[in-house]
Amino acid sequence: MLRGGKQVGDKDGLLFTVAGAGGFGVGGGGAGRLGDSQVPPAYKRATSLPLGEAPHAIGGRQLSEAARFSMQADSPPSVLRAELLNSVPIEGVEIEPYVLIQFANGQSRQVTDDDDSVLFKWCRCEYTASSDTQDGPKTCIMTGKPATMQCLLPDVTFEINGHEYKHEQAYFASDVEFNKAWQFHKRQARMDGVEAPKPRRQDPSRDFVNVWQEIGQSRVYVPQKQDVGRILKLECTPISQNGLYTGKSVCVESSEVMPAPPLAPVRQMIEVPGPPNSFDPRGPKATFKVMSYNTLADIYATPQVYPYTPAWALAWNFRKRNLLREILSYKADVLALQEVQADHYKEFLEPEFRAAGYDGVYKQKTRESMGQDGKMDGCAILYRKSKFALIEKHALEFNHVAMSRAKQFKSDKALQCLLKDNVALVLVLEMCHNGQQMGASGRICVATTHIYQNQGFPNVKIWQVMTLVQELQKFTVPRQLPLVLTGDLNSQQDSAVYEFLQRNGVSANHGELQDDLQGILENVELRHGLSLRDSHAMMGKDFYSNFTGGFVGVLDYLWHTAERLRVTRILQQIDHDTLTAFTALPSPQYSSDHIALMAEFELSAAR
Repeated sequence: MLRGGKQVGDKDGLLFTVAGAGGFGVGGGGAGRLGDSQVPPAYKRATSLPLGEAPHAIGGRQLSEAARFSMQADSPPSVLRAELLNSVPIEGVEIEPYVLIQFANGQSRQVTDDDDSVLFKWCRCEYTASSDTQDGPKTCIMTGKPATMQCLLPDVTFEINGHEYKHEQAYFASDVEFNKAWQFHKRQARMDGVEAPKPRRQDPSRDFVNVWQEIGQSRVYVPQKQDVGRILKLECTPISQNGLYTGKSVCVESSEVMPAPPLAPVRQMIEVPGPPNSFDPRGPKATFKVMSYNTLADIYATPQVYPYTPAWALAWNFRKRNLLREILSYKADVLALQEVQADHYKEFLEPEFRAAGYDGVYKQKTRESMGQDGKMDGCAILYRKSKFALIEKHALEFNHVAMSRAKQFKSDKALQCLLKDNVALVLVLEMCHNGQQMGASGRICVATTHIYQNQGFPNVKIWQVMTLVQELQKFTVPRQLPLVLTGDLNSQQDSAVYEFLQRNGVSANHGELQDDLQGILENVELRHGLSLRDSHAMMGKDFYSNFTGGFVGVLDYLWHTAERLRVTRILQQIDHDTLTAFTALPSPQYSSDHIALMAEFELSAAR
């Protein structure tokens, strides 16, 4: 049961909880500052320490607290470590450095955005020169003196004294002539989508001179189009608390910036033929779109699991923008997401969705001992605020249900087998029209869940789905609430889970029911009374929602009750050539191993 919440509907035996606290989350060198050489000598002498003396005492005399604070304020920290977290910088994807600093008192910490202990300066390599000429004596195009350097940037032409020199002819006596000539350079125009030429690097034994142009002073930098094909450098300069002193700068260089990968093709909505005599064509109706998507939590996106995916395409800094762009492009009214990492929802997804006009509810899995704070995944449901108003929010923790029914099991093995930490999230939403809520007749129930994934425990899967559906039946039927049930059910179309949902029960002869060594399914009634329909049933057997190097099939679903809801359109499937362009998912185009599902529903008036 969700901590901080309270149980509701006890008289009806409901196991949902009201959302409570804890579970839901609706230039280098110091430009403009005094450098060490600029500080008056008298001031420096007054604050410096004799060699070998501790900072808390001088000449045997104890320093006052104010004096110790003053010296700490005068002493800049040192940079212990600086590295770029992105293995390959990508156009449009923020580069976040890891910078660790140590203070005079021995304490160390990682530098964050709101930390003013380090000055940052980002630079782009504008051109590269070699320190020899390889092919015999050459002369400087500026002075005619013997050349020692050659420009290696292939798209640059220098215009000197009315003559044009391509990079093959651009030789210079020193870097001084380089800098003077750079004022008269020009670059070849490039068509959109054409990759920038890269500097020649013929012989790694030769010395090179890189000339840098400053491009940013923030901790994080987002490479632009003009950075593609160039090397970036970050210079980290520690600075004292009083801003008067700077320490030794530490620099780190990137590899060459890659162009942004091509965007995924646009997926269209396709019509779904309506069943005969389904709805009264003259009755009032409203439409809305619901999307379900397992977004692949970062804690599971590893090279060991997805060896075919480029490492840079697995990085969260790349994936988060790609996922956000894809999800928002579908323009759904309700987003049901699974495998949403808690810290990423709080720090990135929730603020971005809120800025895009959505509000939402998040529920984390229940095993908090699995890792660091926030490094757990869970489920989220977000809704477009202009389309819906939130009426109720509830959660179902399968661990709590299993423990509350412990006496029903014949052995402790059954209970231990069911403690898998999976959760479900349930929202009651009310449709809005012209800014006004439509009342009880415009209310729907949306639920999402992520069922246990281990294929060796089909009895756990069917127990979790049975528990959720039976609770949803108690919750929705008395209130005549139309239901949309979404999620990653980790069950294929020939599973006991699918049969249970589609046929209101499971045949006793189903193969998966025979594998119940723990006795989980003994004394349970595998029945329900909801008239559920698979929204993507028309796609047939060639449909898939999970496409990896080791598995292709359907694991994700959008089910709905048939009384007042019918599907009018669904999102078309991604074509096979696109899915296999990078072997499988996740890929540079699609940042999850699952495929987003979306259906447009028509809601009829209550009878």
